[in-house]
Amino acid sequence: MGGDLKDFRGKVTPETWCAIEAEHRTSGRDHSDIVREVLHAWAERKIENATVMRRLLEAEGIGGKGGA
Repeated sequence: MGGDLKDFRGKVTPETWCAIEAEHRTSGRDHSDIVREVLHAWAERKIENATVMRRLLEAEGIGGKGGA
């Protein structure tokens, strides 16, 4: 994770909060560090998915903003 950080504030479900709090209590890590790591991993998966999809679309001759 590099670059400037963007500020985000949001609400989470009670289940999500318990998972974050449990990780905090067992690791001593800051809540924001835990959430940032989870979201970063999710974003990396989304980027990889988009890259694979673009390659598949190009292989099928589908491309451009309009589709075909």
